Amino acid sequence: MDKNIGKRLDGRYEITELIGIGGMADVYKATDLAENRTVAIKILKNEFADNDDFVRRFRNESKAIAVLSHPNIVRIYDVGFSERIQFIVMEYIDGITLKEFMEQQGVLKWKDSVHFIIQILRALQHAHDRGIVHRDIKPQNIMLFPDGTIKVMDFGIARFAREEGKTISDKAIGSVHYISPEQARGDITDEKSDIYSVGVMLYEMLTGVKPFDADTPIAVALMHMQNEARPPRAINNTIPEGLECIVMRAMQRDASKRYQSASEMIKDIEEFKQNPSIVFEYGYLKSDNTGAEKTQYFKRPEAPSADGRSEPPANRFKEEEPKKKPKNEVSKTKLKKSKADVYEDEDIEDYDDDEDDDDNTVSKSSYFVVALTAIAAAVVIIAVIFIAIVFLDQFGKTQTTEPMVNLVGHEYQYCKTYYSEYFTLSVEKEQYDAEIPKGYIISHSPKEGSPIVRGSTEVKAVVSKGPQMVNVPNVYSLPANTAESMINGSKLKVSIVMQNSDAEKNTVIKTEPERNASVEIDSTVIMYVSLGPEIYDVIMPNVVGTKKEEAQANLEKLGFKVQIIEKDSAEELGTVIEQSIPALNADGQSNIVNPNQTVTLTCSNGKAPTQALDITFAVPDKLRGKAVFTAYVGGNIAGTISVDNIGYVSTISIPVEGSETQKTIVEVADDKGNTEILGEYNIDFNTLTVSEVNFDKNVLIKLFGVVEETQTEAPVIFPEPGQDTVFSDPFNDAEIIENNEYEDWWNSIVNGY
Repeated sequence: MDKNIGKRLDGRYEITELIGIGGMADVYKATDLAENRTVAIKILKNEFADNDDFVRRFRNESKAIAVLSHPNIVRIYDVGFSERIQFIVMEYIDGITLKEFMEQQGVLKWKDSVHFIIQILRALQHAHDRGIVHRDIKPQNIMLFPDGTIKVMDFGIARFAREEGKTISDKAIGSVHYISPEQARGDITDEKSDIYSVGVMLYEMLTGVKPFDADTPIAVALMHMQNEARPPRAINNTIPEGLECIVMRAMQRDASKRYQSASEMIKDIEEFKQNPSIVFEYGYLKSDNTGAEKTQYFKRPEAPSADGRSEPPANRFKEEEPKKKPKNEVSKTKLKKSKADVYEDEDIEDYDDDEDDDDNTVSKSSYFVVALTAIAAAVVIIAVIFIAIVFLDQFGKTQTTEPMVNLVGHEYQYCKTYYSEYFTLSVEKEQYDAEIPKGYIISHSPKEGSPIVRGSTEVKAVVSKGPQMVNVPNVYSLPANTAESMINGSKLKVSIVMQNSDAEKNTVIKTEPERNASVEIDSTVIMYVSLGPEIYDVIMPNVVGTKKEEAQANLEKLGFKVQIIEKDSAEELGTVIEQSIPALNADGQSNIVNPNQTVTLTCSNGKAPTQALDITFAVPDKLRGKAVFTAYVGGNIAGTISVDNIGYVSTISIPVEGSETQKTIVEVADDKGNTEILGEYNIDFNTLTVSEVNFDKNVLIKLFGVVEETQTEAPVIFPEPGQDTVFSDPFNDAEIIENNEYEDWWNSIVNGY
C-alpha cells in the first residue's frame, strides 16, 4: 500500500487513493476537509526531492498554473512546499484523457477533432498571453469530460517565456512524438512550439496515426527536424482540403511559417467551420526529401468579409454582355439592290442630248425620285430594326431571372455598390450581433438561391451594429466579492486570477481589459486578486519563555499571523508558555513551515493554576461515631469530608484544591460539636505532592475512642524492688497510679501502644 494514502496534508487534505504516476510526481485523489470537496494532489517523488533541478521545475509548475484561470485549464487550489514534501492541490477531473478517447475511437470525425482542438488552442492562448509556454502538449495531458469539454493539465515543464536566456540545450523535454523541431534541437522555444504540437495532435486525430514514428525516440526526433509529414488526405481522403491546409501550416518545420499564435489558428478554423469547402492561400511549397516541389496551397478569392478581403463572393452573378440580334439581312439586300438599279439606268440609258429634252428631263427626275424613295425606305427599315433590337434586348434583360447570391458576412456598402446593376440593396434594420462585425450583413431577403429579376429586385438586408458594448467597472482596490458582483451586474463574466502583490489580501489589483475599457457584453473580464506579498518557507522559531510582545513582533516579521490567549500559570504575567506550531518537527529537526498561517501563543495571566489532590491518613481501630474532617488553606476551607461512622473506615482522604505551595491544617469534629486540630501538612499544588508536618491520632481516640466495661479485675503490676507503688484498676477512675514510673505503661494500656 502506498505510504501516502491515509496521510493528511496541512491538516485538511486527506489522501484516499493513487490515481496517476508521472515521471516527476505522483497524483492522488484526496478530500479537502475544509471545503468538503474532492481534489487531486500532485506530490513530488521522494527520489527527486533532493534534486534542485527537479524541485525548481516542480515549483515552476505551481507558479505557472497559479496565474492561469481559464475554463479549459485544470484549476489549482493550493500549493505546499517544505523540506519533507512538496505538493500541488488541483481540480479533480472525473473523465478520461484525450489519449484514451483517441485509442477507443481510432480515427475521429473532423467535426469532433476541430471541437477539441479549438478548446485546446483557447487554453494555450490564455497561457501564452501570460508569457507561459506549455512545452509538453500531448493527448495524455488533455482531460476530456463526458460532455466534450476539454481541460489542459500538467504544466510541469512550463517555463515563463519572458525569462531571458532560458534554454533546454541539454535536454529535450516533452513527448517525442509531439515535440517541435526547435525543441528537439534544444533551441529556445516559444508559443509556436505549442502550435506545432497541436498540429501533430490534430494530424493524429484525423488520420489515426502519428505523422512520425520510429523504433527509437532519437529517430523520431530526427524525423521532426528533417522530414515533411505525409499529407493527411493521402491517408484519409475524407479530410476536407481546407482542414489539411490548417494541419500542414501548424506543422511547418520553419517556425516562422507556422501560425504565429493560437488565436490566428483559431481564426482559420472558425473560417473553415463556416465554409468547409474553403482552401487557404498559404503558398507553402511542400517537397519530398529530394527537394522536388509537390503541392502548393492557395486560397480562392471571396467576397468582402469581416477579415477585410475585397473580392466579390465566389458565387456572384456572371457578368454577360447583352446579346444583340443581327440586323435584317433582307433589308440590307434590298437597299444595296436599289442603289445599283439607279446606277445601271444611268449607264445603260444613253440618250442623245439633241433628242427630246423634255423626255430626258422627265426620265432623269423619275429615277432620282426613285432613288430617294429607296434610300428613305432603307433608313426607315433600319430605324425600325434598331428600335426592335433595342426593345427586345431590354425586354429580355428585364425578364432575366438568376439565383440570389449569399451576402451574409459581407460588407453592406461594398455589396450595395458591387451589385447595383443586379439588384437594389437597402437596409431593413440594424441590430447588435456578437459574431458579425459592424457594417456587415447578418441576413437578407430574398435569401440565397431565391430567383430574382435582374435589375428590378429590391433586396432588404439586416446589418450588424457590431457587438453590444459595455464599460468595465472600476473595481480596483475593492474586495474581490464586491468587485465580482459589480462586474457581473454589468453583464460581464469574471475569471479570477490570484497572485502575490503588495496590495491588501483579497482586494482587486487590476482587470483585463482595464477599468473603463469598452468591451463586448457577456465577454470575460480577468480580475487579478491579491494574495498578499509572496511568502517563502521559514524556520519556525521557539518563542516559549519570552514576553508576548517580543514573540508577536518576531513572528509577524516572518509573515505569521499571531493570536494570543491567556492561561493560569505560575510564570510571570505575559510570558509565553505554549506555541501552536512547534519549533521542532516529529523528527526533532527544525520545523520548516509556510508562514502564511496563524500561530496561537498561550501566555501566562500571572495567576497560578488551581490543582486538586487528596490528604490521606490512617484511622486507629476501636473508634466509633460520626466525624467531619475539614482542610483549611490560608484560613479558607480547601476541602471537607464527612464519615457517618468512623469505626467502619481504616483511612480518610480529604479532597483539597489550591495553587502553588500552601500550608494546610486539618480539623476533625464529632457529632457533639467538639473540634480538634488533627494534623498539619505542606502541599505543593504545582507538583501535586503532600508533606506531613505533624499528625496526632490521640485526638481521634479522645473524640471517638470506646471504653471496654467487661473487665472486672485490674491486672497485677509488680513494681521494681525498692519502689513504692500505689495502683488500682486502671478502668476505675476512683484511684490513679501515683508511681510515675508506670505512667508509660498506663498510656500503653489506654492508648493501645
